Amino acid sequence: MPVRIVRANPRVAEDIGKVAVMRGPMVYCIEQADNGEGLLRVYLPRGAKFDSAFEPELLGGVVTLSTQGLEVRMDGWDADCLYRDDAAPEFVPRALKFIPYYAWVNRTPGEMTVWIHEKL
Repeated sequence: MPVRIVRANPRVAEDIGKVAVMRGPMVYCIEQADNGEGLLRVYLPRGAKFDSAFEPELLGGVVTLSTQGLEVRMDGWDADCLYRDDAAPEFVPRALKFIPYYAWVNRTPGEMTVWIHEKL
């Protein structure tokens, strides 16, 4: 089944500029258990290519999706620094592994997101 990128109606304010990943009828998500912390800083480049793999030992057997994403670089942002003048984001590559949305939170508690920023 092909991987599709979908967008929400622009009336959904929280999802403007974000995309979700589907394979057939399945919605996918990224979860901290596979991708580490900082998922809200992750971007998916437009035109990203995905590899799919059946993992029989993961969550009772699921098809996972892998791609190369981007993460906003945190260099220069101290924990107590809320704003900086003209601080355009810089990005670093970050491997991403997606699992079916229905299977999330079956391992350890942590971050999860379906809607991911799109990098044009």
